[in-house]
Parts: sequence; C-alpha cells; structure tokens
Amino acid sequence: MDRVFAWDHHHSQIVYRIPGHQYEDGREDSALSPVWLPAEESDLPEGIMVEDLRKVSVKE
Repeated sequence: MDRVFAWDHHHSQIVYRIPGHQYEDGREDSALSPVWLPAEESDLPEGIMVEDLRKVSVKE
C-alpha cells in the first residue's frame, strides 16, 4: 500500500495516510475523511525532504 506523506503544521510533525485503508478500529481512510498517522523523517521515500511535503492540519 502506498503511503501519502504530509506536514502537519498544527503539531509540527510528519504524518502519513493510506488512502482506502480500513483500520481495525473501523475507521476507513478516504478523501473526505483522511486518517493521518504520525511518521518519522526516516519513513519518507528516498529523495523526499520535509520541505517537499504539502501542509495539512490534523485535528485530534
């Protein structure tokens, strides 16, 4: 599954989502309801820098 990475400017951290993924707790990631999860800079694909990421605001 392909991960989509972004920068959560609200929490100042890298986050990712897996479009279409159904989680064990019943949440499903969709364009209308993305499920952003915390990530580390080391998780980014080769050649991608934090500065390259789009900004999102993840609500708790």
